[in-house]
Amino acid sequence: MPASRYDIEVEQGSTWKLFMTYKYKGGTGIDLSNFGGAMQVRRSQKDDDVILFLTQNGVTGGGITGEFTVGVNGVAGIGGISFNTSISGALGNTGGILFKVDHNTMKNVPAGRHFYDFELINSLGEVTRFLEGSFTCTREITRT
Repeated sequence: MPASRYDIEVEQGSTWKLFMTYKYKGGTGIDLSNFGGAMQVRRSQKDDDVILFLTQNGVTGGGITGEFTVGVNGVAGIGGISFNTSISGALGNTGGILFKVDHNTMKNVPAGRHFYDFELINSLGEVTRFLEGSFTCTREITRT
């Protein structure tokens, strides 16, 4: 099954949140307690450098350069991916997936149209490319 497509629009310098619920066909939320995941944002699908990298362990951004190489020179931010959660981050919403990036990390995301994908990883280590799309960031006017 190919990844679903969802285009994301964000604002430079603003806290970013995206919430979704992963459900069975009948509408019941899928228990994600044994899942992990990763999301990366890049300027293009071919670009080696990363703009944002989210996992359940946190978020990494490019700092003032805007881009980084994974494992080499990223800047830790506040946020990441939470599973079985609500839009407020409260646990217990089966199937809930919350992506969150703090405003300080977002202020260094370059303005423009970028690309991302999100992969779900089950307890067996099997990876499913779940979502993909554009990641468009509008430039911040008020900068501090």
